[in-house]
Amino acid sequence: MKTRFIIAMFFSCAALPAQEAYEIASPMPRELPVKHSYFTLSYNEGNELASWAAYALTPEMAKAEGTVKEKYNDDPLVSTNSSSKKDYKTGGFVMAQLVPAEDMLLDLNKASETYYMSNIVPQKIGFNKYLWKGLEQLVNAWAKEGNTLYITAGPVLADGPFGTFGDNKVAIPLRYYKVILDLNGERAVGFIFRNNTSSGTIQSYAVSVDEVEKNTGIDFFMNVHDELEEKLESTLDLSKWNFEVLKQ
Repeated sequence: MKTRFIIAMFFSCAALPAQEAYEIASPMPRELPVKHSYFTLSYNEGNELASWAAYALTPEMAKAEGTVKEKYNDDPLVSTNSSSKKDYKTGGFVMAQLVPAEDMLLDLNKASETYYMSNIVPQKIGFNKYLWKGLEQLVNAWAKEGNTLYITAGPVLADGPFGTFGDNKVAIPLRYYKVILDLNGERAVGFIFRNNTSSGTIQSYAVSVDEVEKNTGIDFFMNVHDELEEKLESTLDLSKWNFEVLKQ
């Protein structure tokens, strides 16, 4: 799915080369676009969640090591204010990241931005521990194999209206998704999970990117040339992805 306009965005930093932001998804109606140092998100005030958060993961970023303090803060770039850490004290959910701090360790100062509340979503403990974290580790390992990956993740807000929790009435999504694009390898894959799921292999939740677009109403990888985008998003070839890499 391709919109009629292209967002030309570039990231630049001494540690990372400038590159076109192929990970950027379509602008969403009545949502606030927020660009941080190494990731961008689209904030949905009505649900107090980002509908998508996107970043490029280079092999150098994936291989970086270090630790960053787990300190949750309000996002200064969200003018309407985001959810708060206090909301999660009584919600019974894990404070999960859409953009994981572990992928940002090349610049520890900027890695702290992943703890802005705009990047935080409520997830069930079992789902977060076994499937969401497992997929984060898998994607990191894929990037270490040599190609830059373009990644977009978020809750499926098209499922709403939702139950809420906390003073800010944070929505409780039923499903989450992640899409990954490797332009050099000409491959793409998507995943859709239910928030209450904690079993099954990660591979069993794989779908085409087109399927994720149908479920979310979001146009992913909109800066990729139309013909190539359509080819990669409509195809699901799991043989191109090494699901055994973490066992090696």
